[in-house]
Amino acid sequence: MRAPKKFFYFAGIPALALTVALFFFVFNPLGLGPEPDTVLPLEFFANPAQDLGELQLLIDGNAAFSEILAAIDSAASSVYIQTYIWKDDRTGQAVAAKLKAAANRGVRVTVSKDMLGTFFELGDMVAGKPSPVFTRTGLKGYENIQVDTDLFADTDHSKYYIFDENSVIFGGMNIADEYHQQWHDYMVRLRGKALTEAFTDKVLKQLRRPASLPLVLAVNNSRATEIRTATLEIIENAAKSVVIEHAYFSDDKVIEAVKQAAARGVRVEIILPKVPDTHRYANMATINRLLDSESGKAPKVFLYPHMSHAKVIMTDGRIVALGSANLTPRSMLTSKEITLFVHGVPTAPFMRRLRAQLEADIAVCEEVVKPFKLNPPARVKALVGKYVW
Repeated sequence: MRAPKKFFYFAGIPALALTVALFFFVFNPLGLGPEPDTVLPLEFFANPAQDLGELQLLIDGNAAFSEILAAIDSAASSVYIQTYIWKDDRTGQAVAAKLKAAANRGVRVTVSKDMLGTFFELGDMVAGKPSPVFTRTGLKGYENIQVDTDLFADTDHSKYYIFDENSVIFGGMNIADEYHQQWHDYMVRLRGKALTEAFTDKVLKQLRRPASLPLVLAVNNSRATEIRTATLEIIENAAKSVVIEHAYFSDDKVIEAVKQAAARGVRVEIILPKVPDTHRYANMATINRLLDSESGKAPKVFLYPHMSHAKVIMTDGRIVALGSANLTPRSMLTSKEITLFVHGVPTAPFMRRLRAQLEADIAVCEEVVKPFKLNPPARVKALVGKYVW
């Protein structure tokens, strides 16, 4: 017996609506706020900070999570957390337990979790281990803990912690064991009420306040999409060197900017993971473009032997971009992100430590000396990977 045509017609309407909603949820084709023509004023490049004592560089998960857990333990009034991924593993459970203990002593805890990031937790959820933010055995409904998981909010790929309105930790690390114990990555801590207030005003309140030169916090949100513009500005202003260590690299404008920097004689070094968790073929396609130089002066590309989830750029040994944004179309245009741009004297401990770490990373890498051979299926994977992640 044939089903009536009306059944398929009416069944197709919600299916189409669901497909369209899913497309907008994943890809956010309308993007965020507009890209400004400039983000970093001339004064940023002209006046380096002599003292970066309020900035603490946190390299890898053990250092970062030691600071995070200790800061939760010592919080007296409030903790605010925004994350993209929060897994139900040892690290996720440890952070949840610390937050419950803080809530028990009267600390106000707010947790904001991006819903698209839950895609990376599906394996755990199928195995019966949903993120602590979704369960009452975790954080949901716990006294003094507010959990925000707005399905209709813009994709928020940023990761940050605000403690007592006096300290901020932010960067590339999600809350999961691989970020804590396995992958190479970076976070930064801002100390003091002034920097914390500036961070809160820009990120949470979306206020347009003057840049705190020589520290500029660039954001992508519904008001403006600043990070790519600022990234291009520091590359275009580089006189001697550009070092980029990123997990995923496929944004066309940034690719062209580093090629042009190399062409004018700037030493450009790109560090990418040899086998990233995703975006592998998109990275390979980018490497092929970087090595294809009409001027004969191509960027040097290095493959890091382990997974590096870094999002770091250093130019001329004194200007740094560090945050949550990948060098991909999604991060540059359609996801909420945060990147700190810093100009300091080369002798500042923050600059020296980061420069030494980048040099150490290059020392263990293998240099890519010829383009990858990508067959048609690999090219399709590169194109899909470029725009999906």
